[in-house]
Amino acid sequence: MIRACLLLLAVASATGAAAAGGDDLLRAGLVALQRGDLGAARTNLEAAAKLEPRDGRAWVALSQTYWRLHQPAEAEDAASKAARVAPEDAAVLQGLAIYYSETGQTLKAAQAQAAYSARSPGNSAARDRAIQLYFEAAHPLLDQQKFAEGASILKEAAARLPGSAQLELALGVADYGLRRFDEAADAFLRTIEIAPETEQPYAFLGRILDQIPSRLPQVTQRFAEYQAAHPSSAAGYLLHAKGLDAQSLEPEAALGLLAKAVAIDPRDASAHFEMGTVLDRLQRFSDAAAEFERAVELAPADAAAHYRLARDYDRLGKHQAAQAEREKHAQLVKAQEPIR
Repeated sequence: MIRACLLLLAVASATGAAAAGGDDLLRAGLVALQRGDLGAARTNLEAAAKLEPRDGRAWVALSQTYWRLHQPAEAEDAASKAARVAPEDAAVLQGLAIYYSETGQTLKAAQAQAAYSARSPGNSAARDRAIQLYFEAAHPLLDQQKFAEGASILKEAAARLPGSAQLELALGVADYGLRRFDEAADAFLRTIEIAPETEQPYAFLGRILDQIPSRLPQVTQRFAEYQAAHPSSAAGYLLHAKGLDAQSLEPEAALGLLAKAVAIDPRDASAHFEMGTVLDRLQRFSDAAAEFERAVELAPADAAAHYRLARDYDRLGKHQAAQAEREKHAQLVKAQEPIR
């Protein structure tokens, strides 16, 4: 609150004042608030607000004074009046952002900070603070799987603070949680456009390829660009291969990409699983079964790998082994049902 007090004091001093006018009372109240003399602060600020009831600086300073005097109802009323009478005043908006932040009202703090940032376009720190406050408001909701509430906050944030990779990524996660896969894909693609080095949006896109058929060409292109920019990363080769396989394109090229992924990270079960799916499409069932066996060995709790392995065992005439894999698949699916 001292930051807001100093800011308001500087603004009040810059405006000048008539003797015994509202600005004199405001300055006296701010000085008292700064030094912790809450009684004098309240007396002077209440007098300033009475003399100049449309001066948002007096009301926002009163909100901080009342809060420190343990008068929360009065503090909220003063903050509301400050917002109502001075919705365009940058100093008041910053003071409100600080007040709401320090009183645990993170969303209101974010909204006030975003409004302040809009009136200070050259102030990157103000914008960064607004982004962080919005993220702090939404993140607990995502952790609690309240995805609709989180998405509502993040859509507002992204609209008011465009071009933030942090907000777009979080919005994508919220839409992903809501199973709004097209919207999630759009948010992840925007994240990549803003910050192509950020790995998380690529990983999320890799999970939903079956759900976003209309976006597969664009997503696969992004995967290819990420792979080219990160030749030592197994993830790039795996994701590029998954994008091709999701479109039933270039199976031999996909196998080559997967071989590189496995060479870099031979213990990645997902790479072996993906290789098995491509080999299945090529009807190389014995080779596919070997990849699914490796996937099951590395990730024994992956129900999908047991299912695909059972199918290939049946194709190869290994019906007893296929039945055992089907039973494992059924057990894993049943065990996962309470979690869903």
